[in-house]
Amino acid sequence: MDEILSKKHYRQTFYTITLLLLALASALRFYAIPALDPTVTFTTPSFLTSLLDNFITSLIITVFIGVFIFWLKPEILNRSVIEVIEPKQIGKLLKKATLDSKTWIYKGACGRYTRAETFPKLAEGARNEGIGRDIAVYLLNPYNNTLCAAYATYRRSLKSGKRAPLWTSQSVQEEIISTAISALKYQSTEPLLRIKLFFVDGFSAFRLDISDQYVIVTKEEPEAAAIRADSGTYFYDSYKDDVRLTERQATELKHCEKLQFNGEISEEKLKEALECSGLDKIVTREDLSLKKILANINAPTNPY
Repeated sequence: MDEILSKKHYRQTFYTITLLLLALASALRFYAIPALDPTVTFTTPSFLTSLLDNFITSLIITVFIGVFIFWLKPEILNRSVIEVIEPKQIGKLLKKATLDSKTWIYKGACGRYTRAETFPKLAEGARNEGIGRDIAVYLLNPYNNTLCAAYATYRRSLKSGKRAPLWTSQSVQEEIISTAISALKYQSTEPLLRIKLFFVDGFSAFRLDISDQYVIVTKEEPEAAAIRADSGTYFYDSYKDDVRLTERQATELKHCEKLQFNGEISEEKLKEALECSGLDKIVTREDLSLKKILANINAPTNPY
């Protein structure tokens, strides 16, 4: 019942079916049955008496069962609740969390959603409230060619990987660099944002988006369900601990204090940012496309 009532589209369907069943049962009780058997009469006092008797009985039984389950349920289960989220609800939950969350942690591969939605939404919230946001982003290490090639192979093996454009080691590196430069841009233009970006030499099938309210665990497939664990639960704290361990094994991208951004990033400004951050070595060595990187930064798309 919790699963049904907690989701809007399920809740509407449940209410509609319940009302239809109630209308059908009422029609059968008050019209069909008396028509078939005239001896079955209906009076308002008798109906109200029967309704109150059944209500009192149901209330006593419900309270008793509820109290019994409450005391029987172990405390560890109360602190370790997780919820399965339907695919079409993922984007809504992530967007809702960015409205008032003061901290955000992303641990994944390329950070496309983070670049397209999380950075601008958190920046907007910080400006509206005048209160800063702390953001930590963990991406694949673009310097590690073997890792990027392995991740590209993994993405091609998925159902969504069959669609163009084809995932390659170079496209993975372009996506990561695009997110990294976007982070430098927002760090420069939004003084209320403090962004730390780390490169990790390993990847997982899962992505973590941790806000103040809950953690959303997703997979790369757009059609895959997600997992939600609310703040204060065992799994929420466990996922944050996992990120702490990851940070100890990661390399932080140092910010370039001298970089100044204004509006869309030009090719000249991109080259300056790449050189300042040291990412130009990857672009030159792997012959990456500056046009694709610019498009990813200036016109990011939401993967959800």
